[in-house]
Amino acid sequence: MSKTVIIIISLLVLLLISGVAIARYKGFCSNSEARIGWMAERLDKHLELSDNQRVHLDKFRVEIISMAETLRSDREMYANEAADLLNQSSLDRERAHTLLMQKQAQLASISSDFIDAFADFSDNLEQHQRDKLQSMILHHKAHRHCGPGCNSPTKLNQE
Repeated sequence: MSKTVIIIISLLVLLLISGVAIARYKGFCSNSEARIGWMAERLDKHLELSDNQRVHLDKFRVEIISMAETLRSDREMYANEAADLLNQSSLDRERAHTLLMQKQAQLASISSDFIDAFADFSDNLEQHQRDKLQSMILHHKAHRHCGPGCNSPTKLNQE
């Protein structure tokens, strides 16, 4: 192999390794608790929160982690139930409906705690902080993995 090919391959490997290291450092490859913690730190930094506001943000962070753990613990059970339904010669529609209703009830009970925790956090923000939070949310929505406008009704109808 020529020296040029070896240098190019070495640079590509170095870039790949550094990209993985940066992703891990930023929290993109971490578990959900670490990603939620990273997001809470980011909110604290960008919104310049007071001590009281940090307390409400931490309660909200704990609620999100609790909700994620609850959903994660039931995920395997629901996957096994769905696999069992597909194992039969015909789908047991009543059992499928019951599973769906159970999941919806679980989400409804979790969502009220989530909404309360978010409301407690957002209600304690000053108006300029609320405006900044809103712009952060809109920016995130516009720059998701699929790109701006990928969830627009016209784009969805074309697919």
